[in-house]
Amino acid sequence: MSYRIVHSDNVEAGRGPHPAGSPFDKRISERLGLGAFEMYKVQLPAGAATEPHDHVSDGVEDAYAIVRGSGWLVVDGSEVPLQEGHFVAVSQESVRFVRAGADGCDLIAVCA
Repeated sequence: MSYRIVHSDNVEAGRGPHPAGSPFDKRISERLGLGAFEMYKVQLPAGAATEPHDHVSDGVEDAYAIVRGSGWLVVDGSEVPLQEGHFVAVSQESVRFVRAGADGCDLIAVCA
């Protein structure tokens, strides 16, 4: 097949193999048949958060794109405001998680 299209509404949310897997993750890369990197749509309800984690042991790099709502990126204990349109990269050694604001926060996470 030369291409594959998946709509995120058709992907069930749940914890995956990622060290910071959360019940809010939609494992898009699996449905697309990708193997070189992982891609998730994370739909955080108001006040919910992803799991704190780093990537020292596995060498993975994370990047996030905020596609709806707002919240905070918490990196090594410091809170950084996030809003729709922000793209974020976090160094492997930093402990990070995303916490949604009052309107929730949807993000795309790419892990390679």
